[in-house]
Amino acid sequence: MLAVAIAVFVASTSVALLTFGLSRAYLTGQRDRLAERQAFLNARLLGEVLPGTGSDDLPEVLASLTRASDSQVLLVLDGRSLGSSVGMSGDDVPADVAATVAAGDAARRRVEVDGRPVVLVGVPLLDGQAAYYELFPLTELARTLRTMALSLAVSAGATTVIGAALGAALARRVLRPLQVTSEVARRVSSGELGLRLPDTNDREVKPLYDSFNGMVDALSARIEREQRFAADVSHELRTPLTALVSSATVLGRNRDQLPARAQLAVEILGDQVEHLRSLVLDLLEMSRMESGVDTAQLEAVEVGALVERLVRSRPTPQPELRIGDLAGPVLLDARRFERVVANLLDNADAYAGGAVTVILAGREGVLELVVDDAGPGVAPAEREAIFERLHRGDAARRSSHRGSGLGLALASELLRVQGGSIRVGASPAGGARFVVELPLRTLSMGAE
Repeated sequence: MLAVAIAVFVASTSVALLTFGLSRAYLTGQRDRLAERQAFLNARLLGEVLPGTGSDDLPEVLASLTRASDSQVLLVLDGRSLGSSVGMSGDDVPADVAATVAAGDAARRRVEVDGRPVVLVGVPLLDGQAAYYELFPLTELARTLRTMALSLAVSAGATTVIGAALGAALARRVLRPLQVTSEVARRVSSGELGLRLPDTNDREVKPLYDSFNGMVDALSARIEREQRFAADVSHELRTPLTALVSSATVLGRNRDQLPARAQLAVEILGDQVEHLRSLVLDLLEMSRMESGVDTAQLEAVEVGALVERLVRSRPTPQPELRIGDLAGPVLLDARRFERVVANLLDNADAYAGGAVTVILAGREGVLELVVDDAGPGVAPAEREAIFERLHRGDAARRSSHRGSGLGLALASELLRVQGGSIRVGASPAGGARFVVELPLRTLSMGAE
């Protein structure tokens, strides 16, 4: 838009200046030629009648000359000046013009008389013994040129504004397909894999739309295959996993009857089987949510009582609990929310020595849960990566606890399904602060 506006401004200004310059030159030239023609004509007539005219008749002779309504004449004869205007004399004629006329040559100059621009034409008479001058004011010409300049300036400004408007319309026309593509790409990246760009008859835009839709189709098919594969694998693992858990449980109950080395092996086997079971269950849960099979099941929940129960079930020392006024039950997926809270508390126990504060509050349509710990915290460079699958931060690598690397990723996914989010920052206690946000839906809002 700016480029078009500048181009139109430069073009319109150039045309306006060129038009004004040519018009001024033409009008000025026309005025000069008209002044010369009239002055020479009057000088010739005056030269024919002057020899037989007495001094007393000269004013009448000058008054009889044909001249423009605003022009003035001046006759210099024998050192005397006689003009058509009172107070006008030979002193009003510039010295160079008077010298040229006295030398027997006609002269034309642009001068100022009484502060007004005029064209002065001087013609010698009687072989240089007399001089005839005629002054033609340029006031009307100057007014005409000012009007023309103003009109051209307004036209150039209006043309620039129109050009800017056309540039804006052109920019919108050019950028609209990109804006539509950007919006659809944003929504696809947020999980709306069924969204596509609309059909279009625009030959320039259609290849872009078709390529984008083809890319999204291929991406959706690949994601669907991967999700289906993960779900199938997780499902197939459940049967042998159940058998392993049962066998490990039986061995654990009877390990006192085994040799010492076998007891250690049974203990290690039990820990690893439990770790595997937790990993498979988390993967299965995530695959169900990603495939869209498992959606949020909203129900009325006394969320304050739920969080209090989870906190009070933790081993001592228990974190400080602060619950704000939520004004009644809240609509949310209780099972998933409970899993999120449990995962955050487990994460604090494993890597930060336990949570120190749990805050639950509702504000401006948002249900907020805050879990603070006094551990080593999370480095700013890792505050997004820790919500990725199988990511283990510095604290996790230094810890002896063997986690699955899916706890925080699963919490993020559980919240996403409910329209919520999770982030991590610095805690006032010196460790990490995990902040969970969910839409605050009350029973009245749900009824609406």
